[in-house]
Amino acid sequence: MRQQDPASAGGHANGGHDNLRQIFPGEGRIYAVTDDEWVGIASGHYGLEHVPLSEVETIPPGANVVLFLRHSLVSVELRRMFREFRVLTVPIASFDASLEAALYTQKLTMATDYATACRHSRYWIENLQEQTGRLVFYDGALDEGGNEPGRTGTANLEPGRQRTHIVCSLADSMSIDALPEPTIDVGQWVGVGSYCELALNNRPLSGRPSPFTIEGTVVAAGALVARHPRFTRQGDARIRAAERLRAELVERAPLVLRMEANVLTSLQAGGKDFTEALREVTNPELGLQAMELGIGTNQAVLPQVDWTVNSQLNEGAGPLHIGFGEGITGAHMDFVVAQSTHSFQPAG
Repeated sequence: MRQQDPASAGGHANGGHDNLRQIFPGEGRIYAVTDDEWVGIASGHYGLEHVPLSEVETIPPGANVVLFLRHSLVSVELRRMFREFRVLTVPIASFDASLEAALYTQKLTMATDYATACRHSRYWIENLQEQTGRLVFYDGALDEGGNEPGRTGTANLEPGRQRTHIVCSLADSMSIDALPEPTIDVGQWVGVGSYCELALNNRPLSGRPSPFTIEGTVVAAGALVARHPRFTRQGDARIRAAERLRAELVERAPLVLRMEANVLTSLQAGGKDFTEALREVTNPELGLQAMELGIGTNQAVLPQVDWTVNSQLNEGAGPLHIGFGEGITGAHMDFVVAQSTHSFQPAG
């Protein structure tokens, strides 16, 4: 049966309900559809009307739906069930289906400022389309000697100190995965991650050149593990191993990654080398090539982030993340930088 917190009947004015109005403008109800009773009960705290997944047919056509999936992966059949609605989907099960992680992901979903995230996406879309040359990420001001942040390696010459400093050479033409506007229309199915990051994706097995090449050092605060709905049997084994690897990595954070010509050459954490472990869980055939250059657009939630949780909402909370593996034949693992700035520089 449907469950609704009493506060929602009176138009609950806090807890994140107003943020969802950036996606679903107007006065229409916002339904929280979920395959989990506890997540459904918690949705009432945020002013949402809970409808179990098994009762989705009771929702009127054209309705606003936030779909929290704790036990189910996204499928064609599932999408068909929601083709008459406006749908924001939160794929909890693709990361960590534990109740703690589910409630944490729900909390950050409600805390996200979707209009601001889309404004950040527009900034990046415009600049990536206009700029040629190099995009540099670094976590501080210029070096004391006045070196430009685009000089690979200058940021990590001081013994015992590591900080993020990478140079991303960008292709002249690239496909950018991002949402410039927050509103969802009837018939649209939008993943929450699309609001929280702008992604450049490399598909080495396709034979197409990568839209980016990364050189330098990344110091990550957290790591994430995700699985694709079409994961293989061998991929499942690797993903489970990646979950164990991730647990050890986050205990030893920060995580220091070295990149050369878009390939990871070293992953160090707490004095231990994890390079070969990462190679195995992400499928050795991919050769530790960077599959994703992700730019976070949801940094407003950063004060609420717990880097020990394997949640998709952590992915876009930092300004930068780099992904390895595709989630099918092995894990997709993201390494998220909590703090950095950036600059565009000419090639050469």
